[in-house]
Amino acid sequence: MTAIPVLDLTDRNIDRAFVKAYSNVGFAYFVGHGICPKLRQSLFDVSKVFHALPESEKNKVAVDRNHRGYIGMASSTDVNSTLAEVNKPNQSASFMMMREDAIADRDVYLSGPNQWPDVAQFRDTLERYNQEMCVLADKMMRIALRAIGAPVEAIEMFTPPTTWLRLLHYPPMPHASPDDLYGSAPHTDFGALTFLATDDVGGLQVQTPDGREWIDVPPRQDAFVVNVGDMLHRLSNGALRSTPHRVINKTGRERYSCPFFYDPHVSATIKPLIGAQTPAFEPMVFGHFLRRELEASYDAHKPDMDQKT
Repeated sequence: MTAIPVLDLTDRNIDRAFVKAYSNVGFAYFVGHGICPKLRQSLFDVSKVFHALPESEKNKVAVDRNHRGYIGMASSTDVNSTLAEVNKPNQSASFMMMREDAIADRDVYLSGPNQWPDVAQFRDTLERYNQEMCVLADKMMRIALRAIGAPVEAIEMFTPPTTWLRLLHYPPMPHASPDDLYGSAPHTDFGALTFLATDDVGGLQVQTPDGREWIDVPPRQDAFVVNVGDMLHRLSNGALRSTPHRVINKTGRERYSCPFFYDPHVSATIKPLIGAQTPAFEPMVFGHFLRRELEASYDAHKPDMDQKT
C-alpha cells in the first residue's frame, strides 16, 4: 500500500466500493460529495482569522465542560493511545463546535449551546458548513450500514447524531524535534465517521494495514479524506477498520485542517450489528465511553477534586 483509495459518491456501485476500501484500508479520498468549494474555503478563511487572534481573545471562549470552544496550544494529550508512548501534548490548537442545543440537558452528556468568538461571519459560516456536512454524513452512514448488511433501523442511533466540527491549527515543527513530539499523536478516531478537509499543507500519515509503515496522505482540494472510527468498527463487528493515523508538520508552514466527526447519539448502545452469533465486542453506551476519553485527555473535563468522595 502506497496511497489510500479514491471513491466517488456518485458511483452506482458505491456500497461495494465502500466495504472494499474500509475493510482493507480504513481511509479513502471521497469525491463527488457535493459540498460547495466556496463554502469550504470560507470555513478556512474564518478559521485563520480566529487562530490569528491574541490568546486573551481566544480564551474568552475557552473550551467548557460541554466541549465547545477554544482548545489552546499543547493542552490535550492522547494518554489512552495504545499505538505509541505519548507523554507530550499535541502541538495544535483548535476551536470546537458541536450540535447547537438551546440549553444543556442534565440527562444528555455534552448537550448545550456553542460558544462564539467575536469574528465576522464566523458563526454563520460554521453553522452553514455544519448543516451541509450533516446531510453528507447521514448519506454516507446509510451507505456504510447498507454495505455491511446492518438492519435498516440501525440509522436511528444517529437521531440526532453527535457532531463535532473542529478548526485545527498546527504550527510548523522544527526538523530537529524529538520523535515523540507530534502535531497529533498516533491514534484512532473514537467515533463513527470522520470527514477531513485540509489546506494545501501536508502532514497527515496513515498506518498501512500490516502496521509496518506510515504513508503520507497528500491534500486534495476536491476531496474529503474519510475514515472509520472505533464505534463504527464495533458496530460492524470488526469488518470495517478503524485505522491509526497521525500528524507531523515538518513542512515549515502553518497547517490548517477542519475535521467533521459524525457519531451516534450519546445514549446509543454500541454493539455489533452483524455477526450476532460471534460478537467481537461487548455492548457499551457511547456517552459513557466519551466521558472516559474526554476526562483522560482534556483538562477542562477533569473531575473536580473537591467533588470526589
